Amino acid sequence: MERTSSVTSFTTVKTIQDNFEAEFSLLDIGMSNQPSGSDDHELKTAPLVTREALDLGVSEHIKQYGLLGQVAAVYSKSKSERFRDPRIYLNTNAPMSTVVCGVQGSGKSHTVGVLLENMLLPPDPRFGHTQKPLSGLVLHYGEGSSTTRTPCEAAHIALCNDPSVVPPPVRVYVSPASLNTMRGVYAPLGSGVVVEPLYFAEEELDAQAFLSIMAVNGGSDGAPLYMQIILNILRQLGENYTYTEFTRQLDEHKRNFNPAQLAGLEQRMALLKSFLEPPTQANSAVATIGTSTNRRASVMSTTSISPPSRKSSTPRFAEGQLTIIDLSDPFIDPASAAGLFDIVLRLFIRADVGTGKVCVVDEAHKYLSTENGKGATSELTKSLLSLIRQQRHLAMRVIISTQEPTVLPPVLIDLCSCLVLHRFSSKGWYDHLLSHIAADMPDDAFAQLVSLKTGQALVISPACIAAFTPSTPPTTGSTPNKKSVAQLSRRYLIIKTRKRLTNDGGASIMVV
Repeated sequence: MERTSSVTSFTTVKTIQDNFEAEFSLLDIGMSNQPSGSDDHELKTAPLVTREALDLGVSEHIKQYGLLGQVAAVYSKSKSERFRDPRIYLNTNAPMSTVVCGVQGSGKSHTVGVLLENMLLPPDPRFGHTQKPLSGLVLHYGEGSSTTRTPCEAAHIALCNDPSVVPPPVRVYVSPASLNTMRGVYAPLGSGVVVEPLYFAEEELDAQAFLSIMAVNGGSDGAPLYMQIILNILRQLGENYTYTEFTRQLDEHKRNFNPAQLAGLEQRMALLKSFLEPPTQANSAVATIGTSTNRRASVMSTTSISPPSRKSSTPRFAEGQLTIIDLSDPFIDPASAAGLFDIVLRLFIRADVGTGKVCVVDEAHKYLSTENGKGATSELTKSLLSLIRQQRHLAMRVIISTQEPTVLPPVLIDLCSCLVLHRFSSKGWYDHLLSHIAADMPDDAFAQLVSLKTGQALVISPACIAAFTPSTPPTTGSTPNKKSVAQLSRRYLIIKTRKRLTNDGGASIMVV
């Protein structure tokens, strides 16, 4: 009997249709031949850009930018290069995150002031090209008694000796218990700075806000027994949470608390209630964060300061306005300040301001410490990490200013798009930063950092766009190689920040 072959042979081959044009329309054919950084998205989102790069066509991609300063030189491990045109700009159109650190007197607060000017001031030909000012928020926590407190340095942006400059309006929200003291602290800055009590409407206090003020993580590990009960109430309420219903159920459970548990709970609740708007204002609560058809005009026309028992109808956050949350109060500890900052930060994220936003975490070492691996400010830290990771989707710019970089959670440094290092002499600080940055630092980089003059800074920003001379020298008789646009990558810059247009509140006070 004849055996049938188990192998089937194909005598005809069907030709698969080649959708060449349709498929290649989704591919970037010239990508391999393009210099690094020439991709359209990389150009639009670059945090910094040099003048030479703008002149080579990058200005078509970056719609608004502000003058940051001048570049002394760009360094890598093997060589250094100077730019023909030293100007460098901040891309204020794109979300970014920046860490600024350095000892007192090194120019740290001046740099933060320059960054805020670039983002908040109306268009001015002296510092770049601005089309739309942003909305700013500064988180500030100071120490000292009522006689030694000083204004947040960022508030000096409201002062200017040049009549051609229109400074942004500044609104400062303070602890209601310290309102009169803080009004006296900010009084020397004039009528451009309005000081008001910080009050929250019940509608603004969600479950996460309560966890923040209680300084408790969303998880229950390590939480006191009474906090386990509170977390259980919050879980049961779920999406039906309201502050009124939560407090009602909490009052029922408090009957079973022992005196020690009750004391801990009442202490945190008293803090929260001190920032809760008085009942007589309940009907006007929503006005704090609503939209406005003419926010800037509304802010500029404010001429009086509302008393503690009344709330201004002006929104907390607005285009072209700087809002400062100053929780300098001897009765507010760093953990409590961080909890309140977390509430304000989430309200800022949700606010509709019709423009981009910038959040400045001022003197972060005072309330973002992670000593012993435990962050008393874990909710604020988590919010900042989440904010930086989603900054492109939230139109947010984050600036973290600190004297001591080692107290910052390392992941904040890992995620930042720009690191501005002013002078410091601690080798421990340098080694800590070195383990979290992408720059290829030469052996003498620390010596450069220690010898920086006031106002100078070492800048690490891999996505910065600049124009570089090709590394391959031209052949004999050929024309010199033209500069090409590329990312800074593992190089670093030494820059000097520009002069400010508004007043600088960080100047040293001398005897003579």
